[in-house]
Amino acid sequence: MMRKPSLYLNLCSEFFDLDKPFAHLHEYAFYLQYISKTNGSILEPMCGTGRYLIPFLEDGYSIDGFDASPFMLSALKNKCVQKNLTPHVWQQFLEEVETTKQYDLIFIPDCSFCLFLDTAHIALCLKKIYSLLSSGGTFVFDLETIYSVPAHVGIWQGKAYTKENGQLLIFNMLPLPVKNNIATVICRYELVEATHIIKTEVEYFQIKLYEQTEMDALLHNAGFKNIKRLKAYDATVEPSMRDHTIVYECTK
Repeated sequence: MMRKPSLYLNLCSEFFDLDKPFAHLHEYAFYLQYISKTNGSILEPMCGTGRYLIPFLEDGYSIDGFDASPFMLSALKNKCVQKNLTPHVWQQFLEEVETTKQYDLIFIPDCSFCLFLDTAHIALCLKKIYSLLSSGGTFVFDLETIYSVPAHVGIWQGKAYTKENGQLLIFNMLPLPVKNNIATVICRYELVEATHIIKTEVEYFQIKLYEQTEMDALLHNAGFKNIKRLKAYDATVEPSMRDHTIVYECTK
């Protein structure tokens, strides 16, 4: 049985929205190029708190989305209520999504696909995405490479934000040495009121770091065609050998 990751709990989701409320403009513009050229249906798996999905909805595009974290989806829905948006989003793991609808474009930003660690699980997820694409549909996503290793292994680092209600949300992380191209970070979130810690959450955040051309064979085995590696985030340039992030574009 596949191990279900316990990621993006309540405090993590709150911190994510405080720390990364908006997509980087150049990344948003990159994915917008694909969305604006798509006449059919669009899907964002692993949509999180909606920092891509919500602005695209505000721009008038119709996009479905799902995420495995109920806390991330709750944050997304709350923001949509405030903006009078009615998104079609649901909670589910990628490999469990039923292929009752097919999409002309599927995109996964923020290197979220790297959360899949096991080779068999990765293959299963790619086949699921392939089945969710319509014939000729496009799948575009980004990955972190083996050159994206943590700069300070074994040293605690942290940030803190004050919430609107005056509570303090503290984040500390401890990057561990990379093993078998899996990067692991211990994340500790603490909610503080006055001088008291009222809640703590600890997560082990892991991502797979890819060799430069490692994904090519995986995509090919899943059935994808016209596989292109692109420099992040420029669809006109091929990646350099030591780039930290690369983008893949492929079709069914």
